[in-house]
Amino acid sequence: MHIDDITTAVIDTLARMLDIESTALDRERSFHEMGLDSVLLVGLSAEFEDRFGVSLDPEFAYQHDSVRKISQHLHGLLNEEVAYA
Repeated sequence: MHIDDITTAVIDTLARMLDIESTALDRERSFHEMGLDSVLLVGLSAEFEDRFGVSLDPEFAYQHDSVRKISQHLHGLLNEEVAYA
């Protein structure tokens, strides 16, 4: 999956969770600065597990705390799975 498609999915998911327009999201801003609490971060990780079919560490959204970082990490995971398939 291309990084741009992953980034779009991350932005769309966050915008829906925060009830804001996707254009209002800053790719570099931390999730904490965006107002995501621990419950929302766990939900975010679960959404990405379902959407992308990957297993994520419970600390996933804390370790990769921006749209850019989480998109890059998911891209790496998905490319790794394709390489082993």
